[in-house]
Amino acid sequence: MQHIIDDCYPKIFNDSVHGHIELHPLCVKIIDTPQFQRLRNIKQLGATYYTYPGACHNRFEHCIGTCHLAAKLLRQIRLHQTEACDDQDDLCVQIAGLCHDLGHGPFSHMFDHQFIPEFQTQTYRKWNHEEGSCKMLDHLIAENDLKSEFEKYGLNFEKDVAFIKELINPPSEQPYKGRPKEKQFLYEIVCNKKNGVDVDKWDYFARDCHHLGIPNSFDHNRVISNMMVVNSSDGTSHIAARDKDFDQLHEMFHVRSMLHRRAYQHRVNTSIETMICDAMTLANDHIFYNGENGKRVKISECIDDMFAFTRLTDNVVFDIMNSESPHADMVKARQLIQRIHTRQLYQYCAGARINETIPSSTDLRKFVIEIVELSNKKLTKGDIFISVVRINYGDKDNNPLEKFLFYSKNSPGAFVIRADEVSSMLPSSFQDCYIQVFCRDKNMKRLTEQCFRGWCPSKGLTPMREDDVYAKYELKG
Repeated sequence: MQHIIDDCYPKIFNDSVHGHIELHPLCVKIIDTPQFQRLRNIKQLGATYYTYPGACHNRFEHCIGTCHLAAKLLRQIRLHQTEACDDQDDLCVQIAGLCHDLGHGPFSHMFDHQFIPEFQTQTYRKWNHEEGSCKMLDHLIAENDLKSEFEKYGLNFEKDVAFIKELINPPSEQPYKGRPKEKQFLYEIVCNKKNGVDVDKWDYFARDCHHLGIPNSFDHNRVISNMMVVNSSDGTSHIAARDKDFDQLHEMFHVRSMLHRRAYQHRVNTSIETMICDAMTLANDHIFYNGENGKRVKISECIDDMFAFTRLTDNVVFDIMNSESPHADMVKARQLIQRIHTRQLYQYCAGARINETIPSSTDLRKFVIEIVELSNKKLTKGDIFISVVRINYGDKDNNPLEKFLFYSKNSPGAFVIRADEVSSMLPSSFQDCYIQVFCRDKNMKRLTEQCFRGWCPSKGLTPMREDDVYAKYELKG
């Protein structure tokens, strides 16, 4: 009897951000798997925990929160527009919200933005965590025999799982296959490629601010309460907000830029994540995880083996630390982890604002060589590295709100609101970009700074003052 009750009713979770929330029993089935539980050991903000001691939250609770907000938004829409979607659509979107981060590797974005590119040649395909999430979802379902559970709750397994994966990782080409254009608004809920307004961001803004101890001035509940579905002239549906909520949505993107400036791209975070990346790179040929059919899989190869990927978490640093391998690479890797624990970090040396084209990874390698050449052979390429910092609203130097639709209760149809129609005090530029140079040995800090400042004029750059941008936010811990 208890088993029947558990299978038929939602389960209540007490979330630190959203309070008591209900999750569909199929979502609970997904949560109670090793593949989803793995997310308990993936820090939401990667190495930011070493800078902000409160940032100890994980991808596990963020995924549950995203699932909750997806359900809440659809509940609000269906309250007034009952034909907008059906129960199967609703459940698919909730599952997509729940599973959208299954593919994150150790220390979240450090893994797919820094570590994996180290092993991707020009002939090797690019990989991102959204692709990993889709592969892990397939693996999760197969390993836990959940196909019958999907069908039990009215889902067409083949069609709806394909739709869920489209929601997690929307294809670049339209129209989408999972649902017709009349239901295209469903693709704007979990991962909104059109303008970036989605429940994924709403949860991590609220959750990250809560754990970082930074005030969150964006109220997603206010925006949700006024959202509805509108149709364009070709019959394609989109999500729209009330015109009076323009300021709230603008504040959402302001919060995004603030979090990037103060936390996500904090220079100490950059230093520590690079140290972890360097340690993992050194250990790549020496640390193995059990993959499919007992195969021994390297760290960088885990993205192609979901059995091994299930075992790969932030605990990789402890796997490195606890290794007794005498190999020189492993000795160096352990030393790097030890340096993090004793706060002997890579040092930020100097930075400069970029006003033109953002440099590519190839450009950065060239810049390092040019800076090193100014040191009179006192520096080598391995002594320094350059990081690019982009602070924007999520759409490069564009205003994403000019791609979002609004409606008014006094006039029919949906429309776009330009920033200059609202206030002359809103920004006219939507991106700041900087390059920062770091050294791996603190004894080289002064020399690196001098070489960087000597190099800047050749590129038309002006070095920033020591107290610019990040110094005022730097924490010690």
